[in-house]
Amino acid sequence: MTHSYTIMPTIDATGKLLSPLFIVMQEISGDFGPLVKKDLFTAPNIYVTASRSRKMMKDHLKTWLEEVYFPHVGDRTVLVIDSWSTYKNQVLLNNATPKGREVQVVTVPAKTTSLCQPLDVYGFRMWKDFARKIWDWVLQDDVKCEMHLRNSVLKLQSLVHNQFSSPRFRDMWKVGWSHPGYFENDEHFEFKTPSQFCFDSEAAKQNEKCSSPTCPKFHFLKCAWCKCTLCFEHFFSL
Repeated sequence: MTHSYTIMPTIDATGKLLSPLFIVMQEISGDFGPLVKKDLFTAPNIYVTASRSRKMMKDHLKTWLEEVYFPHVGDRTVLVIDSWSTYKNQVLLNNATPKGREVQVVTVPAKTTSLCQPLDVYGFRMWKDFARKIWDWVLQDDVKCEMHLRNSVLKLQSLVHNQFSSPRFRDMWKVGWSHPGYFENDEHFEFKTPSQFCFDSEAAKQNEKCSSPTCPKFHFLKCAWCKCTLCFEHFFSL
């Protein structure tokens, strides 16, 4: 079975990708059964929930606000969100806002998400491209990894989030804020995208060996954090 899901990354205007990544998995019952919960992949940088449609509903927004947003932002914030109907529930937002905290909501007008929502302007395309490169490697090299399974999907998103969280990509995330005009000065940022840094490095061109001691396998990715060359198994499977 192929699992449909929605991810909700959160970035701030300084170019920081916040943790955890919020993931809504599509489940027939709208929740994970006891056996699924027992074996569900977990990691510190993902928060996983479920729905029948994989879409963000009111309960998911409440959970995101309480578990992802407010614990990782300051006392006074501006929240930029699109015009999805669920996000317009002011009562829910007020109830989820901790005492002593202030949040001003800026709603992107309908049909302008691709122009004004920072992650749509510059972010989601990079994310999808990075994930697709991992999928393509598995197919191309006939790697024994069932990427369509629930836990593989969660692990994939956890690893993508981990790489994209590297400070070296902060200027990339800032583009989503600068291009729509959220900053007074439209700065020009020079950077390598995650795919360029991790997959198209000199290590890739020279097909360097994996940095893990005694591993005979070759380059799959250069880690955005430590710059070590990793084979697929030491990046994904271990």
